[in-house]
Formats: sequence, C-alpha cells, structure tokens
Amino acid sequence: MNDTIRNLFKLQTLEFDEPVRPNTEEQIAELRTQIPPAVLSHYDRLGDSGKKGVAMLRHQVCTGCHLQVPLHVVLELKHGDELRLCDNCRRYLYLEEEAPVVPLASVKTAAKPHRRQLAHAR
Repeated sequence: MNDTIRNLFKLQTLEFDEPVRPNTEEQIAELRTQIPPAVLSHYDRLGDSGKKGVAMLRHQVCTGCHLQVPLHVVLELKHGDELRLCDNCRRYLYLEEEAPVVPLASVKTAAKPHRRQLAHAR
C-alpha cells in the first residue's frame, strides 16, 4: 500500500503543478495505471469538487482540514498495510517519510567545563 499512496501523491503533485513540464501527461497516464480503480475513483471525485485528494499528515494533524488524527490511524499509516482516509475531510492521508534517527552517541558535542573549573576561571 505504500506504493499506492506514493503514486497517488506523485499524481496529485503532477496534476496540480502550475508550470506543466514536458512528459507530464505521459507520467500522469503511467501513474494512473498503477493505482487501483476504487482509489482513483475516490481521488477523482475529490478533484472534481475542487479539492486535492491527498493530504500530508504532520505532527498527527491532517494538512487538508487541520484537524488532529487519532493516534491509531498514524500507527496504521506507519505500518503501511492499508490506505487511510481522514475522518473529517475524506482525503487520503500520506505520512511523510521520517528522517533517519541519529543515535545520540554519534553526535559530538563540545565538552562542558565543570562548575569548579568555571569558578577558578573567574
């Protein structure tokens, strides 16, 4: 399902881009063949009513309607097994891929002087 939502998000990006680039129509046609018909139908219905069909999910908030999404929905999206709609605006939710977490041990920080060293320096 991760591929489906990524393709749907790419499709939306191409369809809503103002400067139309060469090969855009071909890319749109190719992406549409990779998305299941039921998903594409719902996406197109939203587009026909002037709304984008996919909304990013940031900090547990849908960027389409700006309402908080239940935590279990976020966890299901992280698991990546199924598509989820926002309960409020009915857009497909796209969970932005997170940056890799850097272990704390690999972050080098400058050594801070102890209080005694600071007191002697004054």
